[in-house]
Amino acid sequence: MTDLPLPQDEPASPLLLLPNAYRAFLGGFEHLHPLQKQAIAPILAGCNLVLQAATGSGKTEAVLAPCIERVIRSDGVEAVLYIAPTRALAVDLERRLAPILVQRLGLQIGIRTGDLKRGGARPNLILTTPESLDVLVGSSNPELQRFVRRVRVVIIDEVHPFLCQYRGKQLQYLLQRLERRTGGRVQKIALSATIADVDAVIEFFGFGLGAVRLISSVQREIVPHLVHMKSEEDILDLLGDLHNVWGYQKILMFANSRGRCDRLFALASRQRPFGGVTELHYSNLKPRERRGVEDRFRGRNLSLCIATSTLELGIDIGDVDGAILFEPPDSVAAFLQRIGRSNRRQSSTHFWGICQGERAGEQLLRFLGQLQLARRGIVEKPLLNAFPSVLVQQILSCLYEKKKISPRALRNLFPKCAEDLDLILPSMEKQGWLRRDAVISRQSSFSKRTGPPLQGSELFHGGWRYRKFLLERRIWSNFPETEESYVFEVSDEAVADLPRSIVRQLQRGDCVNLAGKSVRIMQIIDSGERRRVTSEPTAEPAAKDLLWLGAGFQVSFEVAQSIRSALSLTEGLDEVPDQGLFARTSKLLNEERRKSKQAVTLASGIELLRENGSYRYRTFLGSVGNTILCLTVEHDLGSVDDLYISSDEIGITCSHWIDFRSLSLPVDWNGFQHWVAAHLSDLRLLLPLNFFADALPEALLVKELTGFLYDSRVAERFSLYLSAS
Repeated sequence: MTDLPLPQDEPASPLLLLPNAYRAFLGGFEHLHPLQKQAIAPILAGCNLVLQAATGSGKTEAVLAPCIERVIRSDGVEAVLYIAPTRALAVDLERRLAPILVQRLGLQIGIRTGDLKRGGARPNLILTTPESLDVLVGSSNPELQRFVRRVRVVIIDEVHPFLCQYRGKQLQYLLQRLERRTGGRVQKIALSATIADVDAVIEFFGFGLGAVRLISSVQREIVPHLVHMKSEEDILDLLGDLHNVWGYQKILMFANSRGRCDRLFALASRQRPFGGVTELHYSNLKPRERRGVEDRFRGRNLSLCIATSTLELGIDIGDVDGAILFEPPDSVAAFLQRIGRSNRRQSSTHFWGICQGERAGEQLLRFLGQLQLARRGIVEKPLLNAFPSVLVQQILSCLYEKKKISPRALRNLFPKCAEDLDLILPSMEKQGWLRRDAVISRQSSFSKRTGPPLQGSELFHGGWRYRKFLLERRIWSNFPETEESYVFEVSDEAVADLPRSIVRQLQRGDCVNLAGKSVRIMQIIDSGERRRVTSEPTAEPAAKDLLWLGAGFQVSFEVAQSIRSALSLTEGLDEVPDQGLFARTSKLLNEERRKSKQAVTLASGIELLRENGSYRYRTFLGSVGNTILCLTVEHDLGSVDDLYISSDEIGITCSHWIDFRSLSLPVDWNGFQHWVAAHLSDLRLLLPLNFFADALPEALLVKELTGFLYDSRVAERFSLYLSAS
């Protein structure tokens, strides 16, 4: 990524530019980073801005100092809205910012998430998430309406998980609605340590041609230590060595599933050096439990915290001696976020990558592929998607705000979506989300008999389905649909939410590890107002492992191609010490490379191996591309007896020889749409759709699913497969 330098003129002193806010926000830094200086003038001038810099480089202070300076100069007429991707990050930001804003500057700070709603009568800054912003924009509360009209700046923190995703599309629509409410342009500022394409951020959120780009070219050295373990229990030896030999006092360990977190916690919490000072952090924990974990880990000198992705994004947990990645994440962005949490005050970041189990070799390759891309500053580019289901959700949100809506008003609010609206509104009416106004409907019917129908003047109220989901407070969330949750209680205290898939694995009397606790299940209550699982602490060992189900990995095309590059290297361990391989991982890599040398490369570029009696076709397309390939083969060869086929990010494994030239593979956007329509039932089960996708007519559902899958690079490979012998 190319840095775009600011003008070379010597800027005015930050202290002179920020006479009110400088000491409060920036006075604690020994010296300011260049980006902290460069952000001041454009923000004060009202420019839209994208700032990318390493974790721990003071991005938040860099943008808030000039934003709050503007608030103070306006005598409180202007206000700032701060969007965080998670509730936990919003709460942590309140903890960090309240002393500065309230105690030092005499301003008011508010926070509005699904868990918390607090703030003064006239807050100068509100911290929130996209879902709570959706509620805020449509609220009839006079104080909240006055705040919305005062907003002049919106800061989007950790912008990368929003880009071209459900919640990002929701935020895109909300920014449009916010500017309608304020009556003018709102300044937009985006922050992240991992942005693949700054121009994509600018285009997606409507920053405009004059947006300022501030991109730090300073990248900390990544020091890997890649370890091959035979089983989970080996983690105890590593933790002992890290403490006793390497001198680590505070360690952050990431795992890819909640079930893995529970098992690792059960191992580490009962044995020195981290027995009694091990914490567990994942999204199903109740907010109070998560905050307690963060506070204890931050405050201790000796501690281990085991987490899923919940601690990737920005929460201040203090300095960490090292990060352990128990198996690789699915993306370079997640990889960088996780390793960036350690050694934040040093010029290099150390991480320990754990490969274990039957797929240890493939895990090692993914680590090496991600490491190679991270060192080159390459992050996955998101795939574009129109997300028509989010338009369904926004129609319901507008209905909450206005109580009645008309097609004409919706077309005016969402002018680029007029054609989709014409398809969506009848579908929503048919499914009970909307109900036509009776008087207008009769007029419209009369009009149809005597002349042209009214153009968009019909009024819609909420239907029975809308009322049901409004009462359940479910109309503002675009998270992929999850199962119904049970409250998990330990000694009558609610500590977590459990999905039904976990509860189905439990029986009364079971001893299990859940939410960082060793418990005996007492009751599973399915009736009444609240479904819950009650338990009591126990010292007995867990009798069963619980399987947490999720959306699964989606390893990108970029990572898969980087894996191919890692396999093509022929150097030994002594010649590539910067890969951080120990003896066992070096042996593991050499085994994978030996396999690669045995492969036959077809004219299409596919590498062919025979493994355990099956054909292994290594395409290096990534998870999505190989899923499409797998489903196509399964469909086209469905009549073959005893057909077995599976896929992963590297390739597909099939019991039979495949003639790729005969497959019905899509090679362009229209071809992908036809392919999606033919495999619609399978894809609805495979892809993590939000609830509102069910309200779409089939044509728009196909459009949404195609947006999840279409990648021009994969389409080019498919075209080659069809033409090459």
